[in-house]
Amino acid sequence: MSTIVDYRRKLHCVRDLPTLPVIAQKVLSLADDDESGAEKLAEIISSDQALAVKVLSLANSAYYGHRAKIGTIRHAVIVIGMNMLKQLSLGVIVCGTLGKRGRNRTEFWKHSFGTAMASSMIAQKTMMAETDLCFMAGLLHDVGRMIIDAYFPEDPEMDHTEIGAWMAERWQLPPKLVMAIAHHHSLAPEHLSERIVSCVHAANVCAKLALDHKTTEVAPEVLRAVGLNQAKFLEAVVDLKNRRMEIERFLT
Repeated sequence: MSTIVDYRRKLHCVRDLPTLPVIAQKVLSLADDDESGAEKLAEIISSDQALAVKVLSLANSAYYGHRAKIGTIRHAVIVIGMNMLKQLSLGVIVCGTLGKRGRNRTEFWKHSFGTAMASSMIAQKTMMAETDLCFMAGLLHDVGRMIIDAYFPEDPEMDHTEIGAWMAERWQLPPKLVMAIAHHHSLAPEHLSERIVSCVHAANVCAKLALDHKTTEVAPEVLRAVGLNQAKFLEAVVDLKNRRMEIERFLT
């Protein structure tokens, strides 16, 4: 039996694998250029009281520099923008509902949310159109590690990228997102040619440097593929370091 078939068989035997909330799918599917998108986003967030409270708390954080109190989700859309509000909402939903089984996951989500932020920043710096998809891919890039830790801690042969990609398929996420999760460590040209893959690859290294205090380097071929030079990449590292307080507030 092949390794892939074997781990899929093991996963199918697990009855309580986490599911991605429908509300996350709804938020991710909203198009930024849809005139009614902002209204739909406000309705979705407002329909979940706990989500609305957390998002408003984050919107009122010092990072956004807005002096007047933001009291409604509709006001938050105006002040911090639909794109940022979508990403905050996705972060709150995913981090709040996945990975409740097993050990404390603060460090896991710190790195995941940092990678998501870095993915979004790199996408903006390189003029990529799908910043929300890059954010979500960064947020979920290591979800396979969480699954292995929670359900198969004694099975070192399992590959977190394969597990993560399988979970993304199970959740019916967009193919590009599945690909980014599957190949975010790959240096193969056929994988790096997909810019979302190279974006998340670079963002993963960015988060390790900025938040995890790890000594690592981003491969030159990754920077070329995503369209960044070394100076711009280091700018992203500094930007992410400056957002550390926001990340810590997000996790409280």
